[in-house]
Amino acid sequence: MEDRPIAASVIVASRGPRERLTRLLDSLAAQTVPHETIVVDNASPGSVVGEVCSGYGFARSIRLDRNAGFSVPVNLAAREAASAALVLINDDCVCDTDYVERVVAALDPPAGIVMASSVMRDVADPSLIDSAGMELDRTMLVYDYLNGFPVSSLADGQPDPFGPSAAAAAFDRDAFLAVGGFDERIFAYWEDVDLVLRLRAEGGRCRLAADAGGTHEHSATLGSGSAAKNYLTGWGRGYTLRKWGVMSSPGRAASVLVREAVICAGQAVIDRNVSGVKGRIRGWRAGEEAEAEPYPADLATAGRGSPLLSNLGRRLARRRRLAARN
Repeated sequence: MEDRPIAASVIVASRGPRERLTRLLDSLAAQTVPHETIVVDNASPGSVVGEVCSGYGFARSIRLDRNAGFSVPVNLAAREAASAALVLINDDCVCDTDYVERVVAALDPPAGIVMASSVMRDVADPSLIDSAGMELDRTMLVYDYLNGFPVSSLADGQPDPFGPSAAAAAFDRDAFLAVGGFDERIFAYWEDVDLVLRLRAEGGRCRLAADAGGTHEHSATLGSGSAAKNYLTGWGRGYTLRKWGVMSSPGRAASVLVREAVICAGQAVIDRNVSGVKGRIRGWRAGEEAEAEPYPADLATAGRGSPLLSNLGRRLARRRRLAARN
């Protein structure tokens, strides 16, 4: 196997902990195809990331002197990748043995398929889908595609998502780099939405790799509903709203305000913090410095099959499942 060309460059941004990264690398060690894994060490305490990677011949680490979030490390690794296919995977995931092979097989750059979304199962209930990519509504609000659906529903066939979640995805490297990779102003969260929109603007499409699976421990890094996560997701939301001109239409602006009020009120009641409000304000201000993008035409009719209340209900159900584990 070692003499065969590598099938993909797997990219991970991590600060540890050791046990979580080890579980992921163990699953990558069992893959059915040769690959390289580049783990960007986001200034992990005691260089734990480098120590873990040293035990795996296919993995190498790149040490940063600070925690640079997600966008910067992934872009760095993408530029150094040796394969035409990039596989992004969060360190709170565990991959099935054929994951890399199957998610990369879904890419078809000559046909415009430059993104592939895999299916991550809920680690606490593997009969349920945690995420199979992203779906967006016309206000650019993002939801985890098929979250809460039974895995068995994949047997009936499911449409392709709008784009993949960066937590578990494959990209054609040339297409990724051609649009500049992730926007490095975004520390973490919403960077994948912005990237997918830019790739789609260039004619790129996403394919659902329904047979590429694994498990995902949702919000393992910052914690679901934590002040830190709510701030970062709020920042990304405010930034992308301004960058992509979502508020330029009075009708969309009204819809955005309703959604943001509902989400922020829910965070205040359930999470007992209003960090998301502060994040949105600061992200909106930062968006003034971004290169403005035209409102995406393919969002005008997006989300009609996935109304606000049903998607918020799925979010709340997942939050309850997460709370029940703790």
